[in-house]
Amino acid sequence: MRIAPFDAASKFIKNYYPNCLGAILSGSVTKGEYNETSDLDIVVIEKSPITYRESVVKFDWMIEVFVYDINSYKPFFDSDYKRARPSLIRMIAEGVVFQHHIELERIIQEAKD
Repeated sequence: MRIAPFDAASKFIKNYYPNCLGAILSGSVTKGEYNETSDLDIVVIEKSPITYRESVVKFDWMIEVFVYDINSYKPFFDSDYKRARPSLIRMIAEGVVFQHHIELERIIQEAKD
C-alpha cells in the first residue's frame, strides 16, 4: 500500500527540490478523484534558468514533474492559451502549494488572471 498522495508529494519536494522557489501539486489527487493508477503532477519553480519535464517513480507513485524557472514558464502559458488548452495554467492556478515563495505567488496570480 502506497503512502498518501500529499505525503508523497511533500517527501518528493523535500528530498529532490528542497531549495526550489515553489512547488505545486496538481491533478486528480488534489480533487480527491484519484485511484490506484493515478500519478502525481508536480510543478516546480527553480532559481536557475531551467526547463524540463521528467517522469519518475518515487514513494510508490508515478510522478510527473514539470520544472521551470521564474521566466521559462511564460512561453508555455502563451502556447496553452493560444491553443485553448490551458494545461500548465490550470495546474498552477488550481493546484495545492507545497512550497511558498513570493515569485510563486506572482506566477499563481498570473495563471488565475
